[in-house]
Amino acid sequence: MKILFVDDDLMTREVMKDILKEWDVITASSGEEALEKFPDVYDLIVLADIHMPGMSGIELLRKIKTKYPYVQVIMVSSTEESSNLLDAYESGANDFIVKPFERDDVLAAVNHTVEKTRRWKKALGLLYRKAS
Repeated sequence: MKILFVDDDLMTREVMKDILKEWDVITASSGEEALEKFPDVYDLIVLADIHMPGMSGIELLRKIKTKYPYVQVIMVSSTEESSNLLDAYESGANDFIVKPFERDDVLAAVNHTVEKTRRWKKALGLLYRKAS
């Protein structure tokens, strides 16, 4: 499974790459760059900072969900403002991580998302086989 991590801060991108070193990680410094690098795969998790110059993480989330509704998105925020988290949830985010993040929090969110995706794929595969 691929992970696309989007954050305008280089140090944060490097820390996240280190935390997720067991995964195939692609990084982008903006929402616009993320869309340019967006891999054409079904097994993808996006982690995106909410606050970025230009396209915000929420705008990126909405664009992703419009074109790729199956992609799982975890929002990353340096603030615990309920309006941002509510907006992310209503826009289709499946989880969030609050900065400064801990390694265990990141891995828990990613592993939970991977398991959720596997359950859906298994269930959908069974439904597909039954319909054939």
